Amino acid sequence: MRLTKFTDLALRSVMRLAVVRDGDDPLTTREVADAMGVPYTHAAKAVTRLQHLGVVEARRGRGGGLALTGAGRDAS
Repeated sequence: MRLTKFTDLALRSVMRLAVVRDGDDPLTTREVADAMGVPYTHAAKAVTRLQHLGVVEARRGRGGGLALTGAGRDAS
């Protein structure tokens, strides 16, 4: 199966957010971009799309960050 670069970036972003443990500080878009070695603007576009799809919750400001929504999380 072939994926577009955008889809690959979005999937890797979701996988990165899936390994954040409860109690850890939420990741920012910049931290996700740096961890994957991609430009911030590309990561921001993917995160925005994931947010519109209801997979990712993004909060701005102090104490903000990214988290998977209930729809994107495993119930375990």
